[in-house]
Order: sequence, then structure tokens, then C-alpha cells
Amino acid sequence: SGESSLSFAGQHAGRDFNGEFQRWQASLQLPPAQNPTITANFELASAKTGNALYDETLLEADWFDVTNTPIAKFVSDTIVASNKGFQVTGRLTLRDIEQPVSFVLVSKAEGYTASFTINRLDFKIGYDSDPEAEWVSESITMTLKLKR
Repeated sequence: SGESSLSFAGQHAGRDFNGEFQRWQASLQLPPAQNPTITANFELASAKTGNALYDETLLEADWFDVTNTPIAKFVSDTIVASNKGFQVTGRLTLRDIEQPVSFVLVSKAEGYTASFTINRLDFKIGYDSDPEAEWVSESITMTLKLKR
């Protein structure tokens, strides 16, 4: 699609699933700006997968815990220009747990894209109901598309 999006993907019981956060915002100040930064906030309750059961489960305390941690955020630490765009390192906070992430923000004529994988168990997502990742994959891929 031509719109900006923040999506996630993984597997449940061996089948791929995809979802999107419908309410989020991002701010980018990229090199050669004086103090390059990227910040993003996303409302966990806005996650939609097209599957009503998944969407309800994600809201629960064991998963996104939207009652206590409604907002997730990313804050960059370093942004360095590279041949594909920008090498970004920063911190992702989900469920009040902060973890380091790094990715390449790819620069194209139509905008920017970035993709990185998190281990959901590092953020205690689904930790009580699926600690061995028997049902839902540990690896969840986050993808950002920003239209210029």
C-alpha cells in the first residue's frame, strides 16, 4: 500500500499471521541533521490482525497488557548514514521492558522502510500462556513503512 504503516508478523500453530498498529506516530530527524533522532510511539490496543480471537488475546495482561502499558515506544541512540540509508540503533520499550534493537532504515524514492525481529519472550509477551513458544513463534518481525 502507498500509506505509512507499522506492522508485525509471526507464526501461530505453524501458520503465518500479520497485524498492524492502527494508531502510531513517528518523528525522524535524519543525518545530516545536527542531532539525528527517531522516536516512535504506538498504541498497543490498536493492533489488528483480521482475526477477532487474536485481536482480543493481544489486549490481555499476558500479551500486550494494554490496561497497564497502553503505549510502546522506540527511541534511537545512534543513526549513521550508510549506502542503503541509515544504520539505526536504539531501544524498544514494550510492557515497560526496554530492549536494544538495531536495523537499517532503507531510503527509497517513495519513502523509508525498516524491518527488525524481536523475541517476544524478552518483553514477557505471552510469557505465562506460551513460555516455550509452542504456539506462537518467539520471533516477531516488526516492519515500518514511511511514505515521503
